[in-house]
Amino acid sequence: MKHSKKILAASVALALALPCAAIAQDDSDAYHLAIVHAKLDRIPEFQAGMEAYSNCLAENDGDNAFSVWRSLNGDRTSFHIVNRFDNWAEMDEDSPSSEACWGNDEIRDGVFDNMASWKTSYATKMPEWSGDAEDYTVVQLHNFRISEGDNFRAVVGEIMGYVKEAEYEHAPDWFNVMPGGYGQAHMFAVSHYANFAAMDEDRPGVMGILEEQVGEERAEQLWDAWRDAMEDEKGYWRETLVLQPSMGYSPDD
Repeated sequence: MKHSKKILAASVALALALPCAAIAQDDSDAYHLAIVHAKLDRIPEFQAGMEAYSNCLAENDGDNAFSVWRSLNGDRTSFHIVNRFDNWAEMDEDSPSSEACWGNDEIRDGVFDNMASWKTSYATKMPEWSGDAEDYTVVQLHNFRISEGDNFRAVVGEIMGYVKEAEYEHAPDWFNVMPGGYGQAHMFAVSHYANFAAMDEDRPGVMGILEEQVGEERAEQLWDAWRDAMEDEKGYWRETLVLQPSMGYSPDD
């Protein structure tokens, strides 16, 4: 991106200002996500700032879509701001509408002054492992730290091959994370739910589908190999996130 204003030096502004297509998923191709992990001091004030930014983009025909997700478990002051972009060249592009909105002191201060900390990570979708979920408002992130990369890819590739072969409608989306900070996940998978009620559904899950496809004994062998390829310390953890529609923006809405 060519944003020259000092106010856009912060990583959250970088992620929110990327000019990109709508957030709707394209399961046939890989794409990238810029994810701002924000920890807040004052949630209502931050929400108001994000809503003002979203409204400003709508008034200025903004093209940089993004969604905002609040953590349901763990640290409830944590939000994820997610922006999709199709190629890295988009970072060289300007976004006049976003620049104009960030130039508004009230909007800028409403967002940044109410954040305790933030960090940005980047991830790439892996369509060969992923499903085709859409119209969801609750997601679970299954985060993995990997010790044996080749083994992990081999076993997950085999497992997801069986899941795709079964045409499982709830197959997760998989993302490879760009290397970053200490303790960061190396990959994550996203399970999708239309709403909270959908979390009560009796789904077989990936394990159930795998057992149906290869039997319990082979399924257990694959799960053991999967676990062995993860880091011993914090190799896996799960987060549940809830969409905050008023804080995000899509030019198609």
